[in-house]
Order: sequence, then structure tokens, then C-alpha cells
Amino acid sequence: MEKIKYKKLTKNFSPRKLKFFYDKSLPGKTLNQCKNVIKKSLIIGAFDGDELVGISRGLDDSVYGFITDVIVRPDYRGRGMGKKITKIICKSLRRRGVKMIHCSTKKGLTNFFKSAEKFENDSNDTTLYCKNF
Repeated sequence: MEKIKYKKLTKNFSPRKLKFFYDKSLPGKTLNQCKNVIKKSLIIGAFDGDELVGISRGLDDSVYGFITDVIVRPDYRGRGMGKKITKIICKSLRRRGVKMIHCSTKKGLTNFFKSAEKFENDSNDTTLYCKNF
């Protein structure tokens, strides 16, 4: 296993490689959906050599941002990659001018987002936001 490297996935990243990653991590995306994900999203990837082992995916309108995925392949979990790619995607969204970042998650994962970045929520729901940066 090599040292994990983090980088933005470009628009010409292989949809087949992304689908292979999803199939190993969170199955269900079609190849066409993977093409659209690459085309329309900001994606930070975690790579072990040439192999994609984690992603954080964001969308934005240059004012508001939304984190749609933070996924690490099961055999790579527990190494801090999820927090690292969450921090990188937030930093990337801020560079694009985003003033508030939203994410929705399962109740059990709200503490993950709060520990990875300064996310908070106003109630007991699972929509969190990051503001005042």
C-alpha cells in the first residue's frame, strides 16, 4: 500500500473507474450516472497509487455549497481519509466563493461532520451547515 494522495478529479476522469469505486463502496450507480457525477460535480479523490479508494463530492452555485458524498472504500475506513477529504472539499468550495456549506447525513454520522469541519445544526435533524468562515 502506497501513501494516500488526494486530488481533484478532472472532467476527463474515467467514468468506468468511478463506477468501479462505487461498486466496491456503495453499489447502485450506473455508468451513465457516473458520467454525470464527473461532469457536474466537484470531486476530491483519495488514491492509493492509481486506485480510487475514497471520494468527497460537492455541488455549488458560488454562494451555497452542498456535500453530496463522503465515501471511503470499506477496506480503507478508519484511517482518517473521510475527514481529510471532507476538509479538502470544504476548502475547495470556499475557494469557489461559497459562503455556507450544507450536507445531509444519517443521524449516526453528524458527529463525523462536526469533527471533520465546523458543521453545526439548529435542531435534531441531520441537515448540517458550515457558516461564518
